[in-house]
Amino acid sequence: MSEGVITVDNVSQEMVKGLFDAAYMDASIEPDGDIKVREKCSCWITIDKERRKITLAAFFKFSPDAPDLTKLDVVNQINMGFNIVRATVSGDLLRFDYDLSLEGGIFYRYLVMLVKRFCQIPHDALATYAQDIVL
Repeated sequence: MSEGVITVDNVSQEMVKGLFDAAYMDASIEPDGDIKVREKCSCWITIDKERRKITLAAFFKFSPDAPDLTKLDVVNQINMGFNIVRATVSGDLLRFDYDLSLEGGIFYRYLVMLVKRFCQIPHDALATYAQDIVL
């Protein structure tokens, strides 16, 4: 993989997918335009409309009988214990995400390494804080 740089001027779904293809990672462009990378978990990569940032996201379902206060407590513990991701809850959905600014550019290699690291964190966080309430 070359030492190219992703910028607001050159970022595209095809280019980002190509980076993961070059790294021998399982990636696809979804019908909604997001790039889906399957690593330790599935990660959705979204390029915002202004092409100023990339958002990484992973989703998990809470068990239907998990109390709302327990879900919020889990999210708070994850946010205090893991500094790369942000965790949020919406109904029965647990979302992990991370925003990456493209202002100034980022190296291809950095995005690939960041996605690999990002995909490890949810499983570590769930094992530590939520193994009994996430499906």
